[in-house]
Parts: sequence; structure tokens; C-alpha cells
Amino acid sequence: MQIWIIPVQVIILLAWNAWQDCRKKEIVPVSLGIFLAAGLATNGVYAYQTPAGIVGGILTGGGLLLLSCLSRGAIGRGDGYLLCVAGVYLGIAGTLSLLSGALFLCAIWSLLLLAIKKAGKKTEIPFVPFLLAAYVGGLLI
Repeated sequence: MQIWIIPVQVIILLAWNAWQDCRKKEIVPVSLGIFLAAGLATNGVYAYQTPAGIVGGILTGGGLLLLSCLSRGAIGRGDGYLLCVAGVYLGIAGTLSLLSGALFLCAIWSLLLLAIKKAGKKTEIPFVPFLLAAYVGGLLI
């Protein structure tokens, strides 16, 4: 099995969207569609995730979408959609691990910005770079 295919696809998905999130503060929907199709096709060939794992990964992203609605947009919808697509590749356990790692890194960064008075409690921070850092960090560990 070509085990390197999945991490490479996920890194490209996260890196492209992290760049867009930092630059334009948005996620590119076309990239999500392309990577969703690629993830489903790759899974069809290599069967690295069970259907239940894929659904669980997508539902994890759906939970972030729900939080986006409940927070009136304080959490971006694009982040939720991106996590849904990542869930196709990572399954429920991998997606939950990715989300918790990214939230941890984002919290540390936010506290640092608050401590040095470079941000306030209303400051918007792009979240996808933290997803990328958490994923790459998880691969390295």
C-alpha cells in the first residue's frame, strides 16, 4: 500500500487552505471539492478508512459547523467544511486528534498574543495554519 499518499494529500489540502486563510481569511470551496473527490477515490483504491470512520470524521467537521452557527460566525464555517474533508482522509479518531491539537496550539498562540498585547478578545485568528501545524507535528511525533 502506498501509505505516503494520504499524508501528502492532507498536507497539500491544509497547506493550500492555510495560505488562503492567512491571505484572504477564507477557505477556497473548489479546493475542498477537489480534495473530497480525491479522498473518496483514494479510499476506494486503498480502503484505508472504514465507511463508519469516514462518516465519523465528517461528523466531527459537522460539529465544528454547528459551533460556527451557535457562535454566530465566531468560528468560521470554512474551517468546519475543511475539517469535514479532512475527516474523509483521517477518520473519526484522526480528525478528533487533529482538531484537539489545533485547538491547543491556537490557544497557546492566542494567550501569547494577549500577553504581549498584540491582540484583543475580538481579534480574528486564521485557524487552518494551526490545523496544518497540528497535523505535521502529529506526523513527526
